[in-house]
Amino acid sequence: MTALRRRPLRPLRRRRGEQVTQMEFRILGPIEAVRAGQSVRLAGPQQRSVLAALLLARGRMVSVGRLVRLLWAEQPPATARTQLRKRVSELRAVLGADRIRSWRDGYAVRLEAGELDLDRFLDEVRRAAVLGHAGRPAEASAALGAALDWWRGPALADGTDELTDAEASQLEEARLAAIEQRMAVRLDLGHHPQVIGELITLVRRHPFRERLRGQLMLALHHSGRTADGLGVYRDWRAELSAQLAIEPGRELRDLHRALLGGNVSC
Repeated sequence: MTALRRRPLRPLRRRRGEQVTQMEFRILGPIEAVRAGQSVRLAGPQQRSVLAALLLARGRMVSVGRLVRLLWAEQPPATARTQLRKRVSELRAVLGADRIRSWRDGYAVRLEAGELDLDRFLDEVRRAAVLGHAGRPAEASAALGAALDWWRGPALADGTDELTDAEASQLEEARLAAIEQRMAVRLDLGHHPQVIGELITLVRRHPFRERLRGQLMLALHHSGRTADGLGVYRDWRAELSAQLAIEPGRELRDLHRALLGGNVSC
């Protein structure tokens, strides 16, 4: 897996009244552990992957068998269990002996509230939903922006290929859903010209996410560029027909008809 440049460590952001934590664990990007603002050295993709797998379980036991598969897939060496015990021992040495508990056939990590960046991301997404339902879209947009700020690159970026294959897609789906929701809120706020450039980039990167494509069509329409919005649909329909012999999804077709008829209400 291609190594990513590590970004400088940043302080943990908190809202007023939140409890200060000494440890931070980061998996929304390169896998990192941070103690009191200082990076904890994690030696190699296997050690990072064991830690990430335990963090994703949030205190539940992860079996030895699953950890072995996340390190070596279906072809573990004869010494796999011994090597796994060594990785766990190394983690205890740098994180503290009480951080990782042993079970009969597995391990679990002790994780306190606010220590994992994934949980902070999800907390902000949930807060945005509450604000949106309360009719406070500007604050909801800010909360979604704060949620997305927790991402430092592709999730689990420097773990084993087996770990990223097993876990990264679900995390990426959560990130993209948050992006789509923030775009929807910004469109509701009338930020149509401001989001066009970002939506063009997102559609190019994620062509099969039709919600983003529909949002681009809406942003163009409300910016006085309805013809360009219709062109987005026309080009996508032609591409799908040529490559897969299918039509765009129902919601995108409905939006296309609304643009043609001048019946767009949002």
